[in-house]
This record gives sequence, C-alpha cells and structure tokens, in this order.
Amino acid sequence: MAGEKQEPRITDYERIIGQIKDVLGARLVTAADGGISEIHIMTRSNRNPKQIVRDVESALLIQLGVTIDHKKISVVQVSDQDLPQEAAEGRGCYQAPCLPLRLLSINLFTRGLEAEATVELETGTNDKTYQGYASGPNAPERNLWLIAAATLNAIENYSGGIWHLALEDLVYVEVAHRRAALCAVVMVSQEGCEYLAGVALVGGDERRAAASAVLQALACRFCSYNETP
Repeated sequence: MAGEKQEPRITDYERIIGQIKDVLGARLVTAADGGISEIHIMTRSNRNPKQIVRDVESALLIQLGVTIDHKKISVVQVSDQDLPQEAAEGRGCYQAPCLPLRLLSINLFTRGLEAEATVELETGTNDKTYQGYASGPNAPERNLWLIAAATLNAIENYSGGIWHLALEDLVYVEVAHRRAALCAVVMVSQEGCEYLAGVALVGGDERRAAASAVLQALACRFCSYNETP
C-alpha cells in the first residue's frame, strides 16, 4: 500500500555491515516471522569485538533505522596471515558507515525549453562514483536549483534508496561581504522526516556553491561531505 515503509532486505543489512572497518563478511539468520535472529560477522583481529558490535548497532540504526540487540551479534576474528592473499590485499581500505563524498563534476545542458543538470560524486575510500540528475524548464534563474537537486539525487543513489531527499529552497545571500549559497533540504527515512540546512561560500563559482551547500547540509547529519579543493 502507498505510504507503507518498506522493510530492509537481508542484503541491505549485509551491505551496511560490510562497510564497517575490519569487517570481512557477514551472514544473517532470520526467524520464522522474518525478523533477524542472529548476525554472524567475520572480522580482522585488529579491533576489540565489543567495539565492532557497537559499530554494527550504530550503522544499522543510522542507515536503516533498525535497533538490534547486541546479544544477537556474534564476531569471529581472523588474522591477516590466515586470510587468502587476495582477501588480505582487497580489504585494506577503511570504508566507514557514513562515507565521505567528494564533488567531482557538474554539468548543465540546455535543449530548447528544457534544461538538465548532472552531478557526479565520489566516495573518499574506494573511488566509487555516484551520478545524479535533475531536469526542468530552461530558465536561468532555475539552473542553480537543478544543480542542487541533481546533487541530492546523487546522494540518494549513494544511500541505496535509504534516504529520500528533496530541495525545499535555495537562495544566495551576503555574508561578511561575501556571496554564499544557502539551501534547505527535507530528508525522509525510516527514522522520520527531518529538515536540514547547508551553506557554502560562492568563491567565484555559483554552480559549485549550490552543490556544496547541499553536501554541507547532509554533512551536518551524516558526516558525508569532503569536497576536493
């Protein structure tokens, strides 16, 4: 039915747990009612298992809005010398539950009465890219709005659909004799609805400032922003 929240899939749990530092793999066991009865995790031996369990609880709560009893989580640890060579080499990069995002590119295309903005973001750990799109009327005063909306679409793609984001407003203001982009964003997730705000100094590029303000808004909530210089 419309408006009902979609329950997270097992693959959603495993994907999020797999992003946590030193985690090598995760498997979930479900109960008859479809709930999670056990979470089994294999990790490196670098960190205290209790800290990993706390990271799992926090990551699932933040990204899925799900509270998991720590008693359901079991951790087995292995040393690097016990791993196959390709696994030891391939898992060296730390991928935190809230990955930093870098702004790679902004493009605005106009065709007659239509305009389309594309924004590309990159994660700071594995160089994976996420693209966002927005289209609308070809009106100069709306072009910056489209860039901000495309940035939100890229962040939604990064979240795997966990967050639904919409641009409520985008304005340019004078701050300390400098021009700045100020945006308001609404975020809907399983935790509810939140309003976020972000600001970025123009510095000569209004398009980049529009995208940066959006990223700053999400940074306040998820620590997800790290723009390239």
